[in-house]
Amino acid sequence: KEKGKYQTITTDHLKVCLEHRITCSTPGCGVRFKRKNTLPHLSTCQRKKIKCDYSKIGCAHESCRDEMAEHITGSTEHHLKLAMQQLATQTCPTVIEMDKFQLHKDTSASWYSPPFYSHPR
Repeated sequence: KEKGKYQTITTDHLKVCLEHRITCSTPGCGVRFKRKNTLPHLSTCQRKKIKCDYSKIGCAHESCRDEMAEHITGSTEHHLKLAMQQLATQTCPTVIEMDKFQLHKDTSASWYSPPFYSHPR
């Protein structure tokens, strides 16, 4: 048993109790849930700021989860330009023209082709 004043024990317990209902700390959310459900809620909280799905190719946009779909659909041209810039920076170290293929094929050099996406199956 814990010893101390009822108020102290209750207050301390409520700070850590997994069954205690709390309010989401994300500004503008206000959803209440049990403390044990904090991580699941934050992974779907509509008011939580998230990065654009295209941040890996350079889009710097961040907005609330519930506003991101509008950004994605409204920024298709911008995202396509970012993707094209990424493709333009990728280079193939060896390009063999078809008319010189037989010459290269007959050498004892090793051949390697990096993996690439060719068809959605």
